[in-house]
Amino acid sequence: MGKYRLRVPKKTEPDKKYPVDIEYTWNRQAVRKTMNIFVKIADWHQGMNGGRGGVKATYGSEAKRINAVLLSKVEKVDAMLAEFAEKNPGKITIDVINSYLLDKPITRKDEGKDFVDFVNERLDSEYARNKIGRSRHQNGKSGMNIFQEFLRSTNRGTYKADGIYLGELTIELLDAYIAWRREVKLNSDHTINHSLTPILKACAYASELDLIDKALNARIQDMRISPKISLATDEAEFDGKSLSKEEVKKLIKYHDTCPEPRRKEFIEMFLFAFHACGLRLVDVMTLQWTHIDFQKKELRKVMVKTNKRHVIPLSEPAIEILMGWYAKRPNTKFVFNLVKEELDIDNADALYKARNNATKCINQSLTVVGEQMELAFPLTMHVARHTFAVFALNKGLSMTVVSRLLGHGSTDVTEKVYARFLPETLSTELTKLKDELSELAY
Repeated sequence: MGKYRLRVPKKTEPDKKYPVDIEYTWNRQAVRKTMNIFVKIADWHQGMNGGRGGVKATYGSEAKRINAVLLSKVEKVDAMLAEFAEKNPGKITIDVINSYLLDKPITRKDEGKDFVDFVNERLDSEYARNKIGRSRHQNGKSGMNIFQEFLRSTNRGTYKADGIYLGELTIELLDAYIAWRREVKLNSDHTINHSLTPILKACAYASELDLIDKALNARIQDMRISPKISLATDEAEFDGKSLSKEEVKKLIKYHDTCPEPRRKEFIEMFLFAFHACGLRLVDVMTLQWTHIDFQKKELRKVMVKTNKRHVIPLSEPAIEILMGWYAKRPNTKFVFNLVKEELDIDNADALYKARNNATKCINQSLTVVGEQMELAFPLTMHVARHTFAVFALNKGLSMTVVSRLLGHGSTDVTEKVYARFLPETLSTELTKLKDELSELAY
């Protein structure tokens, strides 16, 4: 059982306040921790609280509250040590006692590490090794400050108002955090996903160190908000998110200097989708070498969304990308390594899950690229499809031809998706009737 002592020097002064320490003795060794409470010698009574020590009434109006704080702390540590001794007979050591005094029990799987501190340490480490830039480092730190605000305002802190141990992070807590950012902070899903990035990366590292369960980490890694995906619905209405010719060139330059191999591959997939007449991600994902005819420079495939066979002429840039992938993956089933070789395309549930995983993986990486390129919108694989359509229409290809190249079910879909956003195309088409209309003027 612990007690409190007033830590005084050999020479004391009657009007000076001295610190109060909580103290435990084990095998003639004393373990102490200051309580950040300071008391005059005359206001201290070692016999109070059953010999644990306490503050006299002469201390003033705060005497009762301070005694309650002292008693609560020592009783809490006593109870934890008693529980530890019952579960681990003969295993109490000085280190064990000290860990409980510091509110960081070493018996915990997470070694008593504060979650926010752990995330911030990972951010500092990545920044120091040039893995992330200054803005991502500062944004990550700011995000963790908001996480602490969430803990305080929702009373979810454990060992302190704005703190939890690393091992106390749960799926339910992250769900509540996401909901809080939506409802209280009014953040978009895109902003929330950014705030989750340092959390997920820190959890992955903690799992590698065996500080948290690997099964829990696997579920945490799936916490990003994904757009609702359907394999059957019509094409989504065009939202204006497409790259200009200059932005495509900038993306190619980014690819050429990118130091991260996997990110370079994702950019290559984006560029292939663009050059392959706006091929959808699900068809890029399920593209097999048997679908490619290098001699005829064609791609023949049953499109997943329409379930119709589609023939796409392949441009030289598309062929060049394919040849590069064939050089490093000649004996594989699928062209791009976005899915496992054993994926059964005819299994709707397996395909749906694989598509979600692939979409999440590639779009997360492309979003980072878009941010570094300072695009006005998130870069995703579907932007490649929109970019091709806008390029084709603005270069004078008819709506019918573009519809066939995109693999739309009818030109009605193409017109619905793109026409009202392309006044340049409509104006160009109208000039073809200029002479005829002039003859009919009155």
